Amino acid sequence: MLLEVKVVPNSREFKIERDKGGWKVHLTEPAERNKANIELVKKMEKITGRRVRLLRGATGRKKVLEIEGEEKENIGLLANAQRP
Repeated sequence: MLLEVKVVPNSREFKIERDKGGWKVHLTEPAERNKANIELVKKMEKITGRRVRLLRGATGRKKVLEIEGEEKENIGLLANAQRP
């Protein structure tokens, strides 16, 4: 499945939320030396339990991720991760 996300680096805490245009992910790492991208992929793999790859957007705030598995299941896992 392909997932478009907008990232906010240097946040106080990691958080996933639904945005009007899709998903917004707050990352604790800064957007330098690939730190934010590494955090994004690792956290998304932990949440979904599946392999995640960054396909596009390595240097921008809008990114496209490829997540293995069914879209419906992955969206459910991300929605559950939003809850405190």
